Amino acid sequence: MIQDTADKTTHIDIVQNPDIKNFLDECNYMVPPTGNELAEIASNFISVPPWDKELPTKVIAIDGSSYEATVNPQIPFTRFGFVKIGNLLINRDSFKGLNSGKFVDPFEVARLSKDNSSLLFSFPSSNMSYKNQKNVRDSFRLALDEALYKQRFTENDPQTSIRTTLFRIAANRTGKLHSNIPNRLFLHKCPSCEAEMIEVWDIPEVQKCPHCGERIYPSDCLRIWEEVHDAASNQLALTRFTNAVMHILIMHYIRHLRERFPNSYLRTLSNMCFFIDGPLAINGTAAWIKSSIQKCIYDINVELQAAEMAPLMVIGLQKSGKLYDYIHLIGNSIRPDSIYCVTDDFRNNYVDFNKTPSSTTYGNETYYGQDFLLKTTSGKLFVFNVPYPFPNKDNITVFKKEKANIEHYSNIGAYVRLIEDFESDLYESAVVPIALAQKYTAISLQPGGKVLDLLAQSSISR
Repeated sequence: MIQDTADKTTHIDIVQNPDIKNFLDECNYMVPPTGNELAEIASNFISVPPWDKELPTKVIAIDGSSYEATVNPQIPFTRFGFVKIGNLLINRDSFKGLNSGKFVDPFEVARLSKDNSSLLFSFPSSNMSYKNQKNVRDSFRLALDEALYKQRFTENDPQTSIRTTLFRIAANRTGKLHSNIPNRLFLHKCPSCEAEMIEVWDIPEVQKCPHCGERIYPSDCLRIWEEVHDAASNQLALTRFTNAVMHILIMHYIRHLRERFPNSYLRTLSNMCFFIDGPLAINGTAAWIKSSIQKCIYDINVELQAAEMAPLMVIGLQKSGKLYDYIHLIGNSIRPDSIYCVTDDFRNNYVDFNKTPSSTTYGNETYYGQDFLLKTTSGKLFVFNVPYPFPNKDNITVFKKEKANIEHYSNIGAYVRLIEDFESDLYESAVVPIALAQKYTAISLQPGGKVLDLLAQSSISR
């Protein structure tokens, strides 16, 4: 066997090659801003709006990861995949009692509860069949649907499953796939024969396509199966599912609180903040659910406003990406305790270097939250999302302008103060809830509904 012994410094010779230099001379690309340009960029940041009202005392953090592994090293093309979702509930008041300066002992935080569990989903991948299905795609579909059906708050009640939450999310769809019946949804097409507008019900019985007779599942609506292949890695499908299910879980917890505690759920939600790892966006084939989530959060906040309660808070924290890199590039020129609501023009001119900007708006197909750049009072840099304060993006011209108007985010000061509450020198470019969702569990959100009971009881007793 001949080993690859290429010189690791070969790339230096390539860069010094005259042809490469001539090529680069013909290119335009991003360079660090300096002088007047840097001053102009920094001038976009404003002081964080003050916030002297109470902050939520219950913080739920959600993070996920996926991995594809080989079953046997001797047959590396036979793979299975799994997705792990970490969920934790932190009582902010209890957490603050553990905080000594900006350093936090994560073991002390973990001891807030001895219950350490998370959600784990397993999937067949390349060259593998599940329960005698005829191919990997059908095997993946069956495993996904079973997993969402089995993950319940109440073990003997399938209506408390994540799969049932899909029906509630689908009820907020618009257009031809809208269903006005809460226990029915429509698949955009059959995975087997591709017939369109397939009706599926929230029932335990096996359902089949009326056109081809092949089995269909409610979770086919996520369209993750479109990313699954028989003879190749399915890491992309695992990543898509991880991304989608983290956001679905927010709706799952809200839905359960609403249905189980109709008299107290508003008070509970008003005292709650969700932290989620990554932007408030769903990528790939499941991206349609972002519109339903945006509408759901908006409707809840309308209810809360009518009840004169604080709005539900959801924070998407980004620890990578172009905006993350950019704010660290210009961070020294930004005043502490300042914030910027990112516009499409800013992104196109300074970050993406996009000479042909979209005729719609950035993230139109994927985002349900607005990007903010923040430098905290202590000097830490953050990129985070908060939900759009609009029910939809129907008038895209108006939405594109108004989404970047910070005045529409009336409680943005609360978001910043909450981030500052949980920032810690122990975790670089992260906050404690997200970091602990990755490594520790304070109170598990397992399918027993214990944490929802605690949340509801705490709101009833107030």
